[in-house]
Amino acid sequence: MVTHYRDYESFKRVAVPFLEQRSEVHQLPLGILERGDTPLLMAIAEEDDRKIIILQTIEEQAILAGDAFSDPSMRKLARIFDCKGYVGEHALVKPLLAPHTKYRVKMDQGMYALHHVTPPPRLNYVFRLVDDQAVDQAVSFGWDFICETGALAVTERNRLQNEQTIRRHRSMQTLFGLFDGDRLIAMASASRPTASGVTVSYVYTPPELRGQGLASDLVACVCIYLLKQAYPMITLYTDWSNPTSNKIYQAIGFQLVGRSLQITKTDKYR
Repeated sequence: MVTHYRDYESFKRVAVPFLEQRSEVHQLPLGILERGDTPLLMAIAEEDDRKIIILQTIEEQAILAGDAFSDPSMRKLARIFDCKGYVGEHALVKPLLAPHTKYRVKMDQGMYALHHVTPPPRLNYVFRLVDDQAVDQAVSFGWDFICETGALAVTERNRLQNEQTIRRHRSMQTLFGLFDGDRLIAMASASRPTASGVTVSYVYTPPELRGQGLASDLVACVCIYLLKQAYPMITLYTDWSNPTSNKIYQAIGFQLVGRSLQITKTDKYR
């Protein structure tokens, strides 16, 4: 059974308590619901005593969060909604990659949570909030991050969206950097705060500066800062195909809590 919702608050009253039962793996939908992004799709699917929350706020993909259904039921849900892509835990999304599927894997991710930081040795750089003088550098870093990771399509619309996002983080004091003098050398942001935690994202170091421990130092500093702001948990998504970054985050205290898949329709079906 699938129930579609039109009223945002009615949907939240059902979805949020369910998602909070496993908040460490549901920070993405919880954060988006808390932020109040305009929904394109809100629905709840049920199979026996199992439940899946379906939330879509961007055209590229819908979020699937909840209990694993049978493979045929998952494929039926995908046919009902026919979204351009989906993101969710492996158990939810993998059935959509059956033989002759219309989808391909966009990114395989590790889902991590941290409650205590194991700080690496501090580097001789300044950790601080990104200010107005450095925000243009941060905008450039943000776009480089998107182009490198494929988080969004490389379009003029998304380039402008990136600039708006970075400047919003700056105004909300949720954009952090390591600085060599006035030069920004690594960047990260805090996103989607909820009652249960906050997510670190937009972690970026220019290629020519990698291999020096900048990302490790920066993320550790960001996490210490956020824990002092009384967030009970910090979450983070990694590219599972990059073992180096996964080891970096594990070394400073992040623990693997799940695996997530982003899938998108192949060009033939877009």
